[in-house]
Amino acid sequence: MRNIINCPFIPIAKRPGSHRGAQGVIYGDMIREKYGNCDINYGGEIEDHNDYDNLWVYHGSDWSGGINMFGGVYGFPYVKNTVNFSKFKGKVYSIGMDFPPYHQQLQSKLESAKKEVQPEWNDVDIENLERMFNEAERVDYPNKTKKLIAGDSHSICMYRPGWTVNSVPFKTLNGALNEGLESFIQIETEGPVEFYFGNIDIRHHVCRLEGGWEKNVKDLAERYVTEVNNLSVPGRIYELLPIENESRKIPKSGFYNKQPFHGTWEERNNARKLFNEIIHDSGLGIKWTNYLLNKKGELDFDYMEKPQSIHLSREYYPYWTGIKETNTLEEFF
Repeated sequence: MRNIINCPFIPIAKRPGSHRGAQGVIYGDMIREKYGNCDINYGGEIEDHNDYDNLWVYHGSDWSGGINMFGGVYGFPYVKNTVNFSKFKGKVYSIGMDFPPYHQQLQSKLESAKKEVQPEWNDVDIENLERMFNEAERVDYPNKTKKLIAGDSHSICMYRPGWTVNSVPFKTLNGALNEGLESFIQIETEGPVEFYFGNIDIRHHVCRLEGGWEKNVKDLAERYVTEVNNLSVPGRIYELLPIENESRKIPKSGFYNKQPFHGTWEERNNARKLFNEIIHDSGLGIKWTNYLLNKKGELDFDYMEKPQSIHLSREYYPYWTGIKETNTLEEFF
């Protein structure tokens, strides 16, 4: 059985600097691990999807419930990819979510267009998109294993073959602790479960909230350690990313209260150091970030997603990059 993974609209980017693309590449590797083969439709280059038995659908890490197309139906640069996607007649697996009603959403956009749309939209098989909606099987984890990493959007960088990643975008450590870390262990696991939360809290919250960053960090990190120690399975905690230079431009999706960060670089750097110190003193911490530092002690831009974002570029993930052979953390120290 031949497998292909694709996005319905914006295709999976091959360039390693794309965080959105990295998630798709990781899903492709998971499918390959379990089923022996999976072609990733980089850039929408594969036209005939019906050369494959199964279509795995990655909806994009930026999915928010509606179609968001740069250029709209008037100048969308990837309309050919959508046409090819829409014509697949085989088995469809929807990764991480129920298959959305793309047929209705797209039809609505075309019908409400206020000027002439791209003629390629006429080639989209709306009826077959509806079939996909009705028949697609939801699969939360393409390769469910007994080794688990749970965290926010940064956690995908800890993927390596044989591991399952439960990545919850925009989830703060405070929010995860309020819900209970046990709730993020959604598979049977042999442990230790690895957790990677907290970068968002350092960026936006500990320097902003009452009490001051030192008290806020101490309370947060100690709650983290206590909850991991109280889990039904063993757990480990990844130390947090270094703080990049304040000149770094990031997308508005990374803002909170219209700000790219809260607190000075020095405050957030000290908060990060205290946080890491507490988790390492507990014996639960995983050290891994030294290779990301520049001479000023900042997270070097060279290791980050291009051209802007808060995430690491896939080529610098600590274990697996999909580009070269798997690393081990020990190689960095």
